[in-house]
Amino acid sequence: MNQTKHSAGNLIIVSNRGPNDFVWQDDHWAVRPASGGLVSMIDPLARQPDVTWFCCVSEAPPTSESRAALFTTAADQTDPEHHIVPVPLPSKIYQAYYGTISNEVLWMLQHHLVGQFGYSSLDAERHRAWTDGYLEANLRIARAIRESGIKPRAFLIQDYHLYPLPALLRKVFPDVPSLHFTHIPFPDFATLKLIPQSWRETILQGLLGADVVGMQTDWDSRPFLGCCEELLGAKGRLQERNRRSAGWTTH
Repeated sequence: MNQTKHSAGNLIIVSNRGPNDFVWQDDHWAVRPASGGLVSMIDPLARQPDVTWFCCVSEAPPTSESRAALFTTAADQTDPEHHIVPVPLPSKIYQAYYGTISNEVLWMLQHHLVGQFGYSSLDAERHRAWTDGYLEANLRIARAIRESGIKPRAFLIQDYHLYPLPALLRKVFPDVPSLHFTHIPFPDFATLKLIPQSWRETILQGLLGADVVGMQTDWDSRPFLGCCEELLGAKGRLQERNRRSAGWTTH
């Protein structure tokens, strides 16, 4: 799909995953179409000519780390039926952002797969992964969108990998509407309190940067609102924003 980087008014999809996966198979890396609900859901929209899809990819790790690494490269995300903009991350940053934090902490927390002592014993390596991996990846994605030269009409931001991104994009594109949709259950405030205060505040403040916060069900939207009220003291602000015609809401 040929499209100049200065095309006006593009709808911007942002997700960790692109249309293809990069997997270890028969002693080599092989490309295959990504499976799962997220890609299936956004793929028809992503094929439209005025849609640009930003996704994360990893620079290849050293051969000695290949089997353990979780990555997909820019070359593997090329697709003639999509306008894909891969955002390359150094393999160590990608592993920290995607594996150590997104999958091993956030996904587990949000599915209530928490051990007896919760996350009170998160070690220094996890804290480095949060700062140097998860937060750094989101900053690099925001920078890549800003530097792409594409004029956004709206942002559709996907899932728990990108909680800080709506607030980051709001700073750069204050007048561009955005939606963040979480594809897994959202935890109640007692569960979210199991991670460090700075982490949970970054998650909630990041989501509140979006005009619309989407959850899978009403059951998930209620704990999200509860987290904002209990952990941020945001009840009054949420009610006020809901009263505005262009205000914030959850679905």
